[in-house]
Amino acid sequence: MSPLDKIKRKEKAGSDGALTYASKAGAPGATNLLPRPEDTSRPEAADNARPERASLDPRRLAARAAHGMWTCVPWIAAGLAAAIPVINSTIKAVHAGWAPAGDDGIIATRGWDVLTSHTPLVGQYSEAGLVVHGQIMHSPGPMLYWLIALPARFGSITSIAVTMCVANTLAIIGCVALARRRGGLVLMFATAIGIALMCQSLPTEGLHDIWNPAAGLFPFLLLIFLAWSLACGDYRLLPITAIVASFVVQTHLMYLAATAVLLAVGFAGLLVRWIARRSKRAPADTQPAPPRIWPWALAAFLVTAVCWTAPAIDQIEHSPGNLAMIVRTAEHRGPTLGSTVGWNALVRSVGVRPWWLYVPRSEWDRKYDVRATPGHVARSSTIALLVALGAAGLIGAFRRRFDLAAAALIGLGMSGAIALQAASNPAGTLLAETLGYTMWWGSELGFWVWLILAWALWLGLLGLARRALGALGRRAAARGRALPSWTRPLAIALASLASLAGTVAVGSAVASTAKPDSHVYDYQPIRTIAAGIERLLPPGRVVGYGGGPLDVATQPIGPAIRFFLVRHGERVLARGSLPRLGTYYERYDRPVQWRVYLTDGSRPQPSMVLAARVHFVSPWGREVLSAWVGRVAPARPARAKAVGASRSRRPGAGAGSTAG
Repeated sequence: MSPLDKIKRKEKAGSDGALTYASKAGAPGATNLLPRPEDTSRPEAADNARPERASLDPRRLAARAAHGMWTCVPWIAAGLAAAIPVINSTIKAVHAGWAPAGDDGIIATRGWDVLTSHTPLVGQYSEAGLVVHGQIMHSPGPMLYWLIALPARFGSITSIAVTMCVANTLAIIGCVALARRRGGLVLMFATAIGIALMCQSLPTEGLHDIWNPAAGLFPFLLLIFLAWSLACGDYRLLPITAIVASFVVQTHLMYLAATAVLLAVGFAGLLVRWIARRSKRAPADTQPAPPRIWPWALAAFLVTAVCWTAPAIDQIEHSPGNLAMIVRTAEHRGPTLGSTVGWNALVRSVGVRPWWLYVPRSEWDRKYDVRATPGHVARSSTIALLVALGAAGLIGAFRRRFDLAAAALIGLGMSGAIALQAASNPAGTLLAETLGYTMWWGSELGFWVWLILAWALWLGLLGLARRALGALGRRAAARGRALPSWTRPLAIALASLASLAGTVAVGSAVASTAKPDSHVYDYQPIRTIAAGIERLLPPGRVVGYGGGPLDVATQPIGPAIRFFLVRHGERVLARGSLPRLGTYYERYDRPVQWRVYLTDGSRPQPSMVLAARVHFVSPWGREVLSAWVGRVAPARPARAKAVGASRSRRPGAGAGSTAG
């Protein structure tokens, strides 16, 4: 027997570092990604472990490397294939000269602030606080700013979008890897193809955007798979689950209800599996003790504390703090859209034809979809799919397939969460419009429900096929016609290559439907204006920033120019900056050294020099934007009022001097 075969047999008979069985009966090709170390609690195990640690046999090392490659390459390749739409959209944005226009400019500026003395303690500004009770409110925390802190300072501007692309790609690869761990190659490739297909339903810009509703989409998808793995007993995922869940919730409150469901199912499943494992072990049992969870739970607690330290400091320093403002806003949100809109959101997410399976006309279509009454087929299919999902969960629990039961419970819980979120959304005109983007994660809900139902069907068919193939195999063996041992690995390899090619084809097809970024027409004007201002403005100055009337096409350029100035080394003060950027950037009555002024048209500004003027075409027509720069004369010191010429003047003193 070759060393590679010995290693495979040993790892197959060994442990997977979880409190669970991983998939046995229904997961061909399932691989343990988190192997448990050898048990050295018993003397004989320790004696057997020492020679293996000391072994430096080249053949053994080569066999381990080959096995590691075979273990990792499939899910990495499938994950990259599924991420083709994300990578393609980012490449196009970088080629177009991506710049942080609109709210992205505010987020990029706060990302720059992370490594300063005025580091942000809360997340992105929200209109909900002012609309509901007239006070400033933000997203819960600043982890999105932490993510882009380094690219906001170093490298090119486009590195910010590239960072978001890398984060989303890693999240997709993580989903595919966990799918393989739970359900083998079949579920892995089904997940990869489904994610690539789901990308068509999301805004192309959202695949690499740093805008907070879009930035949490793929981390939230990863959180679904992490919670599922926790429920199946993968306790070593506790720290990363805490990080991802904190990031998702701090990014935008639209993920709060669904994240609560995911964590509840994950922790409950982990606790149940741990209790069941301990109850099965007799006091005098010679089996090794259950693995210790508390170090991983402690690590999860510590990283959670780190993630939420900044919001806690804000809550302590301010009265009321931002977290209190969030609770107050939820309590006093006023009239809501109601259960009909909640049911419509669920139908659009799950029923035929679900959001995740078609390309929308606009990224904001969902605010209209939830108001329109779904058809009979959509309503009936939603009920049928949810009933089937519940039945799959019950069958899984009865057959002790707790992985299937947990997956079904997650799907049902998230279905309730999206219905509750849409139903409880305030009915005011401005906040009702937010459903255009807060329903984006409905695509991920629909994808999950359909994926788990397809997997449950596969498991049922696989059980029947195994019985039939087993009978045929016994007959063939009795006749001396058994297939060679190499046929099964060859069939698996060929099927894997075909599935990978299918994933690449789906990802490429979805990428071909990509639309330009919504602010692509602003990218080059932003860069031209920023370069013109930086030529006239020396770094390290205090700048008063303002603007004249700006229309809907030129208004997003303002926050981007502010970020370029901050990155250039200026302290940019502007009136109205307090809600979005904090007191550091608010003008108040602070003196400035230079002035920068943006305005539509070409009208000259007194005492200012033209830094740049751009002409471009937007969806609203032809635009002209001018940037003016002027130096502010230093204020003259006020003269003291003379009490008496003989006492207030020193002999020979100048006219501007006064007696000390």
